Amino acid sequence: MYTRDSFGSFYPIDSMIHRLNPIIKLINFVIVLLTILYTNSIYIVSFILVFLLFIIIESKVPLKYYFNTFYSFRYLYVIIAIICAYNGIVFNTYLVYVFKIIIFFEYINVLSYTTSPSETIFAIDKFLSLFNFLYLNVNIFAYKINSILRYHPLYINTKYNLIKSSESRGITYNRLSIVKKIKLYLNSIRLTKYESNLIMNESKFRLFDINKKRTNYRTNKISYYDIIFLVFHILVLYASLKEGGKLWDI
Repeated sequence: MYTRDSFGSFYPIDSMIHRLNPIIKLINFVIVLLTILYTNSIYIVSFILVFLLFIIIESKVPLKYYFNTFYSFRYLYVIIAIICAYNGIVFNTYLVYVFKIIIFFEYINVLSYTTSPSETIFAIDKFLSLFNFLYLNVNIFAYKINSILRYHPLYINTKYNLIKSSESRGITYNRLSIVKKIKLYLNSIRLTKYESNLIMNESKFRLFDINKKRTNYRTNKISYYDIIFLVFHILVLYASLKEGGKLWDI
């Protein structure tokens, strides 16, 4: 069952990362996304990963939640390693690819664990409003984007519960055949979709209407730490652009 303490859900605890402005956190995520898409520097990507580890520790969310996401991509790491070895790609480039995957999904986890769903929708709504030249109802898009960002953590939690349920009945996951493992993955996807609909229905029961603009009753003041984090992310993006040299040689 989906709970507030499950993987990918908001973890209610007081921390410096929880207190950051949700809009600034979303902007920082976009900056990090642009940075890892642009740069192939092992130094910049490693620096972002180390800083992300600092954010994870400061969030005070149990590390096992973050590790669960990291562990779920173990087969992808192996596949990338095989492809790199086959194409003669050096080990540093392989690390860049893996680090980018880790940064992307763990940063999404940070947003999920430290920002409530309503605040996430509010931040996405305000961010999209900056580009809403046609005056569309961006709140619907904000809700959809929020669901997409939380889908993978919710899927991990569903699969985890299925495996534990099977083991409680004496069925060991590692001893399952490939066909049964595929069925388990398909059932996880089906149940994840079902639980996602339950979350949407729960929001409706709380009188949350995606067709109307949301009033934010919480005061989201931009603090001193928000400015520091934002400036730091901008500097990292600047360093990646300068290192690449593509925009500076024009």
